[in-house]
Amino acid sequence: MGTNLRMAMRALTQNKLQAVLTLLGMSVGVAMVVIVSGLGRGAQMRIESQIEAAGPTRITIKPGNLTPPGMSSKGQDTSFGGEAEGAVSIDPYSGKSDATLNEAVQRARARMETKTPTKFRNPATPLGAAEIAMLTSEIDDVTAVAGSVEGNASVDSDAGLRMRVVRVHGFAPAWPEMDGWKALEGEIPDAASIAAGTPEIVIGRSVSEKLWPGEGSPIGKHIPVGGTDLTVVGVIDAPEKTNAIIPTVYAPLDLAQTLLERDSFDQITVRTASVAVTSKAAEEITKKLRELHQLPDDTFDDFRVESQSISALPSMGTNPGLVRAVHSNTAELERANWEEMAKSLRQAGRTFTLLLAGAAAVSLAVGGVGVMNIMLVSVAARTREIGLRMALGARTNDVMIQFLVEAITLATLGGLIGLALGWVGLLVTEYGFHWATAVSPWMLLLAFALAAATGIVFGIAPARRAARLDPVVALKSE
Repeated sequence: MGTNLRMAMRALTQNKLQAVLTLLGMSVGVAMVVIVSGLGRGAQMRIESQIEAAGPTRITIKPGNLTPPGMSSKGQDTSFGGEAEGAVSIDPYSGKSDATLNEAVQRARARMETKTPTKFRNPATPLGAAEIAMLTSEIDDVTAVAGSVEGNASVDSDAGLRMRVVRVHGFAPAWPEMDGWKALEGEIPDAASIAAGTPEIVIGRSVSEKLWPGEGSPIGKHIPVGGTDLTVVGVIDAPEKTNAIIPTVYAPLDLAQTLLERDSFDQITVRTASVAVTSKAAEEITKKLRELHQLPDDTFDDFRVESQSISALPSMGTNPGLVRAVHSNTAELERANWEEMAKSLRQAGRTFTLLLAGAAAVSLAVGGVGVMNIMLVSVAARTREIGLRMALGARTNDVMIQFLVEAITLATLGGLIGLALGWVGLLVTEYGFHWATAVSPWMLLLAFALAAATGIVFGIAPARRAARLDPVVALKSE
């Protein structure tokens, strides 16, 4: 094998131009495989993270209960003390009652005479560390919990910025992953830097132009708020309302609470393990929060627990019968609708990957044709050498293996160059165009294996042609 390798390298150095052109074609093919695999895997991971971030696996808890009169937080009609036997039924589609007005009044009066207990409202209990601890330790199927605060803060007058007020959004360490943040510039503060108490913030890319128009990258710039210099360390692709006058900055939770002078949370967001358990987890959270807040049975919730599907329901003006029907089937609706949407998104990602893979396969095939071409030329140019080897006792298999090793050597050298080019291409794609990419050792190993396999497949025909030469005819050739 060592002899075959030395002969292969000598043959390549004797035909430098052809070898370079072949290596170039092969390396481009392998680089395409690497880039396509990285982009495809990155797109799939991005889709999964967006599905997870946007999907109804979030439950939001807010203090207070602002449910409109006549509708409880669970969508139950409580205008006459809750549902009871003999209640007027309303068609949720037509909005018509199955009873006349007089019958409805009589039934309502009869229900009121039964003295159905009236529920009372308590002042809202602030959300704090006790709620976080309960959600983390006592609720099944919860994968992440994050408290947050939000409010306006005045920029110091000597800052020299165009904006005098910024909206500070305080986030917990778990929030960036829950919300699918991706750093476009700089970095997002991690748990270690947050624990260190460094006044670091991140901003959306549209905010930079509002604060420092035409000044380039905002990384390292400062926003003095309340005597504290907030240093911009990252830019994220955060949605900014087109009509938003006040720019939003994102600060670690403890820092934001200090700036806003608060010791409680505006809301707590919970991430569940899957869509199927979201509604069940919301019910369990409601039960546990009532126990934690020690609310009697005749008292409304002093908080709001909403999954994304429930919060999407309009409250004012919605037919109570329709709301009850939707709420009673929320779990199935969430599961069916979101699974269908997620399936469509994943299928689109797979289609995108397959299209790119097709282009990569064509590039790799072109590289393989280049290998076959140079090997056929090499066989034709070295006919006398082949005849001499066979005349001196070389077997057919020896000649075939010699040229097959040359083809594999050429392909693997092109594969190594292609791996380097592909790696550089992915870096340019990720940091230059901000596209999601993902690279794994297995992916690089697969690309290299494909290069070697291409050398074998496209090197067999020239190797067999060389092995089938007649020694006598070969020695006579010029």
